[in-house]
Amino acid sequence: MSSEHTINNENSALKDILNGSIAGAVGKFIEYPFDTVKVRLQTQGSQLFPTTWSCIKYTYTNEGLLKGFYQGITSPLFGASLENATLFVAYNQTSKYLNKSTNISELNNIIISGAVAGSFASFVLTPVELIKCKLQVANLKNKLPGSIQTTTKIIPTLTNVLKSKGILGLWQGQSSTFIRESFGGVAWFATYELMKSKLKERHPHDKDNKTWELLVSGASAGLAFNASIFPADTVKSIMQTEHTTIKNAITNIITKYGVTGFYRGLGITLIRAVPANAIVFYTYETLSKLET
Repeated sequence: MSSEHTINNENSALKDILNGSIAGAVGKFIEYPFDTVKVRLQTQGSQLFPTTWSCIKYTYTNEGLLKGFYQGITSPLFGASLENATLFVAYNQTSKYLNKSTNISELNNIIISGAVAGSFASFVLTPVELIKCKLQVANLKNKLPGSIQTTTKIIPTLTNVLKSKGILGLWQGQSSTFIRESFGGVAWFATYELMKSKLKERHPHDKDNKTWELLVSGASAGLAFNASIFPADTVKSIMQTEHTTIKNAITNIITKYGVTGFYRGLGITLIRAVPANAIVFYTYETLSKLET
């Protein structure tokens, strides 16, 4: 490999990291209030939150906007930057490698690259989401009669995990996150690339997709991702907030709520997926087109 080619690859990877980080942070800020509601619905009983609206109303009335809906955002904001940087650089580098080394079809390239990107991202996401989920339900647990008061700050929460579970405790829920992100990465990238390509066919002589096409493709990717992996996400949330195994989490959900328990919070998740993922992909594409 020539030195020029190596430098180009390095520059490409650095651009993916920077652009993915910015896109991820913007998307996370938009989606975070919805995510808080989702996690609370997944981890709290239906007697407390029988509907999505009851959760929204309770959170706003008792905790306000910032303390309620944005509790613990610092960790996932940083995590979203790392996640999307990892996703885009892993996806693009894998795709380039497959194109260079194999005669693989475009669709299979997207599927394999998406799975690789998602699996890499899972190792970044698990510790971040562990802290995030704990903070998102901390206010609720502190209001339970006779409960031991739980910290609502990032550093003390992180310290508590390390003291009680050790460094590996930060990867509680890694198995379900790996499953979620590997399959989700395929759904996310494949939906976006195929939708973008399909819409581009309407004006083949134009160099780029129109803005609305990028937004629609990104929104569709978010819907496909969340709809396809939501049960695994619910299991992950239970594992992380209750520090239990994947088997116990699944058993607890089925025992308490039945099969529908795996889908508590799906509605609010799909609603948040539309603007958040539309902005993530649009921001990434726009930044990638800028000259360095």
